[in-house]
Amino acid sequence: MTLTPAIDYTNKDYSSLRRAMLELARYRLPEWTDQSPADLGVLLVDLFAYMGDVVLYYQDRIASELFLQTATERRSVMRLLRLVGYELGSPTPASADLSLFFRPPAPAQPTTVLVPTGAQFATRGENGAPALAFEYLGPALTIDLASPEVVAQGARLVYSGLSVRESRSVPVELIGSSSGEPNQRFALSQSPLIADSLKLEVNEGAGWVRWERRESLIYYTGADGRVTVSSPEARDYTVEFDERDLAWVVFGDGVYGRRPPVGLNNLRATYRVGGGAAGNVAAGAIVQPRTAIPLLDRVANPLPAAGGADRESLDHAVRFGPLAFRSGQRAVTLEDVVALAHQAGGVARATATAGGWNVVELYIAPTGDSLRPVPEGLSRRLLAFFEDRRIIGTELRVLSAEPAPIELTVEVLSDRRYAPAQVLQAVDTALRELLAFRNVVFGQSVYLSDIYGAVENTPGVVAATVSRFRRQDGAARRFEDELSALALPPVEQLPEFLQRAIRLDVEAGGRIEVGPHAIPVLGDLIVREARP
Repeated sequence: MTLTPAIDYTNKDYSSLRRAMLELARYRLPEWTDQSPADLGVLLVDLFAYMGDVVLYYQDRIASELFLQTATERRSVMRLLRLVGYELGSPTPASADLSLFFRPPAPAQPTTVLVPTGAQFATRGENGAPALAFEYLGPALTIDLASPEVVAQGARLVYSGLSVRESRSVPVELIGSSSGEPNQRFALSQSPLIADSLKLEVNEGAGWVRWERRESLIYYTGADGRVTVSSPEARDYTVEFDERDLAWVVFGDGVYGRRPPVGLNNLRATYRVGGGAAGNVAAGAIVQPRTAIPLLDRVANPLPAAGGADRESLDHAVRFGPLAFRSGQRAVTLEDVVALAHQAGGVARATATAGGWNVVELYIAPTGDSLRPVPEGLSRRLLAFFEDRRIIGTELRVLSAEPAPIELTVEVLSDRRYAPAQVLQAVDTALRELLAFRNVVFGQSVYLSDIYGAVENTPGVVAATVSRFRRQDGAARRFEDELSALALPPVEQLPEFLQRAIRLDVEAGGRIEVGPHAIPVLGDLIVREARP
């Protein structure tokens, strides 16, 4: 969404300023009667009106950037939301679950293989698009090819469920030299940074010392839930993202957080970069193992990657920033859980329900161009995000949104002035757009009138009949049994107009109800030319 500056200076533009100054001149200087464009006084009035127009425009622009609802520049929105402790989300990496296909070991070979931490897999990178790297970031995994968790598929042994994340490791990088001044800032050279992967070390004179990343340099919440106020000796730093998604390492002022000692190239970091909607690759796209793993023949992702998101949009930040502020970074109510889930990143849709007196069920639709199951990596990241935010004694469960497939058959009568094939294609596109993932939400009912509206608003459509409008996962109607129960002949023996009426399979009331944990998706779609 592109925000438009809220500027209204109707009475302060060039024309109104020029007119006001000339009216004042006629009142104060009645002897000045020659106000033609060639007069020197008129020239000066024009110049002052032009200057006033420019100055007043920028005054309005500055005033607009001071309020969240009217600010249009990303840096303005970032600074305003930082006042309430809300940081705009940086790009989020996608997650996927891989299946590893192994060759059976020879009789003399060991049956165990090791998948090391940081093992890389990649897409092919076709059609000019660069190959995307996915990394396994869990602890070193030992797979016993003779265990029940490995199944045989043809001539290969398959291990399923290896969670990977779209990322790329950056080797040790010298990020700068400390001057010993307060509030020093150093930029990382590569972006987008995956913040939880950053490891920073400072050479304090006797060797490299690891410093800790905190959400705030003033205080932090420990693993035990206690709030600790920072001290002048705390080896802490924080990370801030600017409007270009560039990550900056920020150190303390000597009161809240230690200042790094003076030194030459005494700050270094290792980190990973990655993220963005491009990581939501299709099923079967991750096929290249880049790390040597014994007996590994090939890899594949049976389901699409999900959870990858571009940086948070201004529209999303304006809507969810105040909600996160009201929650106080604590998941107390169900609304708090939903607001914080959106803040965690990688979540396109979220809803929460109480699964019991101490159980909260969080239903997630990951970011992507379609409704996809929640990958294990995203689920673990959300659980870790809520670990110190949920109520003590409350269990949080992350579940995938349930798809509600809608089956449609539409018969279209085309205008003779249009090519029938193009009209049918346009209707197909309109219906897919109506039920596209970006246009639907949890629990959204689907109405037959919306289907007719989308079809009949398509250029070239004279009339249309929706002959099938139902849940695809529901029980199909058995026309033969219904006719037999009424002692009527089979469908094929009835007149054609009765056959059409009987086979009309439209949900009663023209509405398909979708459960609170489900999102409507397009199932089987048939668009055909109506018979005359």
